Amino acid sequence: MKTILLTLCKWLGLFYLAKQITARRPRILCYHGISVDDEHLFSPGVFMQANTFAGRMAILERWGYKPVSLDELYRQHTSGRYNKDTLVITIDDGWAAIEHGMLPVLKKYNFNATLYLSSYYVIKQRPVFKLSCYYLFWKYNAPFVLAADSCLKPFTSLQQLDIDNLLSIWAKLDSSYEQVILQELADYFGEDLTKWQQNGKLMFLSAGKVTAMAEQGLAIELHTHRHKFSELNLADAAKELADNQHHITQLTGKTAQHFCFPRGEYQPQQLNLLAAQQVKTATTTENELVSKNDSLLMLPRLVDNDKVSELEFEAELTGLMTLLRLAASLVKRGK
Repeated sequence: MKTILLTLCKWLGLFYLAKQITARRPRILCYHGISVDDEHLFSPGVFMQANTFAGRMAILERWGYKPVSLDELYRQHTSGRYNKDTLVITIDDGWAAIEHGMLPVLKKYNFNATLYLSSYYVIKQRPVFKLSCYYLFWKYNAPFVLAADSCLKPFTSLQQLDIDNLLSIWAKLDSSYEQVILQELADYFGEDLTKWQQNGKLMFLSAGKVTAMAEQGLAIELHTHRHKFSELNLADAAKELADNQHHITQLTGKTAQHFCFPRGEYQPQQLNLLAAQQVKTATTTENELVSKNDSLLMLPRLVDNDKVSELEFEAELTGLMTLLRLAASLVKRGK
């Protein structure tokens, strides 16, 4: 039903009309990783197929958008008025496959983009532990039977583990166990972690790649060091920011001034922390266009992923979905 409705709206020219009505409401697009193998089937909200991303960038070109930097968005806000058709492309986390799956397309269209970088796995250069565990249990849909010499034997009486059992044990151990546990899991299920490291599967960019991308014009901004923020007290949250800033400065030679909340979540008192750190903008995962009344430290984004059809993407991009949500809200209030 939704597809039929949006198709009719597009045919009637309502996408174009919505774009004109919402022209001074900036769009901030949110992307994450690119699928190397079957990650888009495992977690389509995080991993997008490269051809899907290429298609999205072609749509931006067709609709006449020329993405700008977050600095330009900030400048427009502080001037008191947003320019027409302002759009920003943001990429969260720092997944390795964006090098080949996103950057060439961005260069093709000469599009500005920002990478919100979590620096821990850039430094550690191993697969992201928790997500990799979820992936292996998802792919093989079977319990993990412990070998007699398993590193986990001293911590459990269970002979086989599901994902919840495994993560419960892991939560009580220090990070030095992560690679050993993951190697055991991969060996058991028949996955080659060396191949993952070569093709970037569930890996972050290397430090050298981050530096090279920054030199080529990709803005590198804050996303915390360990992808933790809302669950932390103010002191620990401040350390996450400081550690993240330290590594980004080492990698790029620049001080990052824009921030993305991990998972889009935050505590109200943490906004004061960002202001004290002189962060210019901070983005959430609230799926909406930017309004002139939005705080620079709570900016919404249009979250795009492999579950979103091209038609739905265009409906969000042009502002039609924003207008439909507004109409539905007004109807609800009137009842």
